[in-house]
Amino acid sequence: MILRIAFPTIAALLCLVIRTVSAQSCCESYCYNNDLERKQVQHFATKTAYEVIRVPDTDKQHIVPNCRPVKFWALNRHGTRLPSKGDVLNWPKQLKLLQDAILENYFTRRTLPDNGRMCEEDLELLRRWSWNPNITEQYESVLTTAGWDEVKYFAQRTKERYWEIFGPTYEPSKYHFRYTKTQRTEASFKAFVEGLFGTEESKRVQPEPATSPDRLLRPYDDCEDYQNNKAREERDENGEANKFLRTPVYTSAVWDISQRLGFRHNLSSEQIDAMWGICRFEQAWFLSRPSPFCAAFTEEQVRVLEYREDLEYYYSNSYGYEHAPNLACHVAADMLKHLEPVGEPTVVSYFAHDAAIQLLLAALGAKRDSVPLRADNYATMRNRQYTSSDVPFGSNIAAVKYQCTEPQEPVKVIFFLNEKPIMLDWCRVGLCNWSDVKRQYQRFREGNCDQLYCHGSGASGMRVSFALLLLISVQAVSWILRL
Repeated sequence: MILRIAFPTIAALLCLVIRTVSAQSCCESYCYNNDLERKQVQHFATKTAYEVIRVPDTDKQHIVPNCRPVKFWALNRHGTRLPSKGDVLNWPKQLKLLQDAILENYFTRRTLPDNGRMCEEDLELLRRWSWNPNITEQYESVLTTAGWDEVKYFAQRTKERYWEIFGPTYEPSKYHFRYTKTQRTEASFKAFVEGLFGTEESKRVQPEPATSPDRLLRPYDDCEDYQNNKAREERDENGEANKFLRTPVYTSAVWDISQRLGFRHNLSSEQIDAMWGICRFEQAWFLSRPSPFCAAFTEEQVRVLEYREDLEYYYSNSYGYEHAPNLACHVAADMLKHLEPVGEPTVVSYFAHDAAIQLLLAALGAKRDSVPLRADNYATMRNRQYTSSDVPFGSNIAAVKYQCTEPQEPVKVIFFLNEKPIMLDWCRVGLCNWSDVKRQYQRFREGNCDQLYCHGSGASGMRVSFALLLLISVQAVSWILRL
C-alpha cells in the first residue's frame, strides 16, 4: 500500500505547513526501553502477542453456579509465526538501510528534533539490532517456539478449567480435531494436544484430514465475491482504509514518526510498514525483550497504525463487508451441530487463521459497534468494540455448553473470545439460553451453507454456471444433429 502525497483537503495542507515550520519540535517525548508497562503492545492488530491480552490464570468467569460444563467447541488461530515470504525477502535489506539512516541522522547529520528525541537507551537497542540470519525464505510463516508455547499453555489452562469435559486421558471418541493445510496450524494442533495429553500420549491423537477446498476453515479461498471485494478495497481510492491514509490524523502520525527518527522528509508507507512489522513480530517472539524498532512509535502512533489495519480488516473480514457473517456458515453450523446432541465428541477444536476468527465473530454478531468504522471517525471510535487486536496470534473462540439445575432453561452456553466471555445483548452477562442460541443462529442450523456462505457466487457459483453452460451446449448439439 503506497502512501499518497496528494491531500484532498485544505485542512490536511495546513497540517503539513504547520508541521514543516515546527519540524524541530515535532514529537512527544517517549523512551520504549524504559517504559515498563508498554500498553501499546496490546494494540498491535493481528500481530499482537496472545500473552499480553489474555485473562490471568486466576480468572473464574468460566464458573457458572448450579451448572456443570458438558461440551467444549473451539476455533483457534495458529500461534505466533515467522514473517511471510515477501517480508522475509524484503525486510532485511530495508530495515538495515533504515537502521543506518536513523543512526546517521542522530550522530552524523544531526537532523534530530529538539523535542521528543529518541532516548539513548532506544538508540543503543537500535545500534545493536541485526536481522536473524536463520529467518530465511525456507522458514517463512512457520510456527515459532513462542507460538508453540502459547498454544500449549492455553490447552493446559483449558483442561484445568473444564476437567469435567476433558478428563484425565485421551479417549479417541471424545475428541475431534482438524487444521488447515499449513505448517503453522498443524504445529499449533500438535502443541495443543501436547498441552492436553503430554508428549507421548499426544502422538496417538488422529485429527480429521483437511479438505480442498476447505469451506469449514478457509471458506474465503473458495469465494470469488470475497476475493473481489478484498481486491476492490485495496485498490479503491475511496475505500475507507485508503481514505484514512490521506487524513490529517494519519499524515500527521507519519510526519511525526519521520521527524522523530531524524528524517526531513516523510518515510514511505513501505518503510513504516517494515518497522511496524518487525517491531510486532519481535515483540511476540520475545515478550520481555524490547524490540528496537518499536521505539520508532509512541503509544498514540501505534493506535493510529492499529486503526489503519482495523479499517482494512473491517471491510474485508467483518461488518464492513455485508457477506462476511455468512462466509462463516459452515463453521457456525458445525459448532451448533456439535453442541446440540448429548453424546460424543465432547471436545471439538479446530486450528485456522485470523480471517476465520473474524468471520465467525461477525456471524455471532459479536464486537459490533452501533457506528461503522470509517476513515473520518478515528477520534470518536477510541473505545470501539471492533478491533483487529482482539484476533492476536493464538486467538480463539470457544463455545462451552453447560447443564444447569434451572428447570425452565437447563441448558446454557457461554461464548468466549480469548478466554473472556463475549457479551451478546440477548444473553445475561455472557450466559446464553440454548433455546436462544438456536433461534439466533437458525439460518446456520437450517440453511444450505454451500449456497449461503458465498452469496451464491464464488468457485461453487462458477462451477454451477459452467455445468449449466455445458448442459445447454450438449442439448444444442443434439438439437442440431436432429435437423
